Amino acid sequence: MVTRIKLLTGKFLLLTTALALAEQPADPTLHGIAGVGVFAFGGVGIAGVTSQGEKDYRVILSRSSALAEFEKLFATGNPQAKANALVGIRALDVDRYGELSAPLRQASLKVTIQHGCVISHVPFSAIVKGIDAGGYADQ
Repeated sequence: MVTRIKLLTGKFLLLTTALALAEQPADPTLHGIAGVGVFAFGGVGIAGVTSQGEKDYRVILSRSSALAEFEKLFATGNPQAKANALVGIRALDVDRYGELSAPLRQASLKVTIQHGCVISHVPFSAIVKGIDAGGYADQ
């Protein structure tokens, strides 16, 4: 009886560990930026710190797989993540950026942005115009 309980306990622990590992994102940086709360480049908040979204963006941009990761982020992320992805895609492949951004040039979809301490909601089309102008890439 004790052996059977130990065996069941062991199986239970293995199963719960496997489930916990399955729930972990394969890439915490990509997972984090996919749900980022604000699109922000440059200093934010009272202290003017770099936003977590920009930090994650820079980590992804430094990778050899950056274009594929930004495309995945564009396909799966929230509007703020999509905006970050487009900045990266434009930096890596202007033609692909043009293809992906075309439908957003007239979109009314809102993006939550932050400049300094001010948080606002703007149409995605305004973000695309800013990316076109290089307003985020050189921060």
